[in-house]
Amino acid sequence: MTRLQTYAAFSLLATASSVYYAFSSREQFYPAMVYLSTSKICFVLLLNTGLVAMCVAWQLVKRLFLGSLREAEVERLNEQSWREVVEILFAVTIFRQDFSVSFLAMVAALLLVKALHWLAQKRVEYIETTPSVPMLSHIRIVSFMAFLLIIDCLFLSNSLRSLIQKREASVAIFFSFEYMILATSTVSTFVKYVFYVSDMLMEGQWEKKAVYTFYLELVSDLVHLSLYMLFFIAIFLNYGVPLHLIRELYETFRNFKIRIADYVRYRKITSNMNERFPDASAEELNASDATCIICREEMTTAKKLLCGHLFHVHCLRSWLERQHTCPTCRAPIIPADNGRAASARQPGAQPGTGTPASEGAPGENMSRRQAKLEAAAAAASLYGRSFVYPPANALSQFLSLQVHHNLKQVPPINLRKTKNCSSKTPAMV
Repeated sequence: MTRLQTYAAFSLLATASSVYYAFSSREQFYPAMVYLSTSKICFVLLLNTGLVAMCVAWQLVKRLFLGSLREAEVERLNEQSWREVVEILFAVTIFRQDFSVSFLAMVAALLLVKALHWLAQKRVEYIETTPSVPMLSHIRIVSFMAFLLIIDCLFLSNSLRSLIQKREASVAIFFSFEYMILATSTVSTFVKYVFYVSDMLMEGQWEKKAVYTFYLELVSDLVHLSLYMLFFIAIFLNYGVPLHLIRELYETFRNFKIRIADYVRYRKITSNMNERFPDASAEELNASDATCIICREEMTTAKKLLCGHLFHVHCLRSWLERQHTCPTCRAPIIPADNGRAASARQPGAQPGTGTPASEGAPGENMSRRQAKLEAAAAAASLYGRSFVYPPANALSQFLSLQVHHNLKQVPPINLRKTKNCSSKTPAMV
């Protein structure tokens, strides 16, 4: 901030000097303005002053709504800024025929507005993970998101108006799609914040929060992917291949694909949770800690996984949205169909059922026992492949090399000297 103040002071001083020289030497308004617009030095100074004014306004908005930034927010701001600058440079090469002073001003404003959106998302994430947040912080973040949405709508309407008036492809397409994506991101962040506040008012007992958050992120990725594809097609048809959109399009498509796969897997697991995971008995609850490791609260009713660990049904449902392993032992919640296939291959099993011909209960116990053995084998294989604990054959080879090296370091024994010493020993005695 001190550097910006110093730079702003020198910029204002240089601009004021150039303006004073123009009016003092021309003595009239119109010749002075012509001189300021035609002189390269004065033009660069005026552009620099406009950029400084935008940076000062950005700092004031940040100080008003966010206050001092945390270290994580500064790191994200630095990382995202460099990537956005590179993408903007690619965009400038595409729209080089529309290059002008107003284009540079709009690009600088877009970068600053994007930076505010990154900070808003990071601040909402921080509020969601903080146990106690003062009321002033909630008021500031809500006002900040409303301010960002208004800014996005204003710039979007301006770009659409320019596009409609010209009725031809121009740089307004670029700014229209950019501010449209920013507006949808602001709405998504605000809805996520509303979910957090609703769960806080319910004292953390809102079971559907994780489900709604999952659907919100899925819809948000779908909207962003659709907008990026339309943007890509529009730029490709009018200007050529938009290099600055390739990374964003790929990352959005990858995230959407991952969320679709997670959604399908989640629906497959939770469609028959009551049949797939049995209820824990009172004896099992008393024998265990009776504390759900996900929510850290006492369990009166619980679901039991194949590995034997117990959890609340709603906690397990929310956990399955992100992970598909046991929260305690990391064993697969569904050990696939290997256990059933293995039990089906056992002698005496009925064809097509996977259970022994004698009774169903022993087959069920056998499948659970086999699932535990498979989880233990997977953990042992990970243990053996780890860097900290090398496998046994590597350890034995290392010990044999050390013994061989130590044997080489031992000096050879002189047999003659030993014989002389043994012959002199009786005489000395």
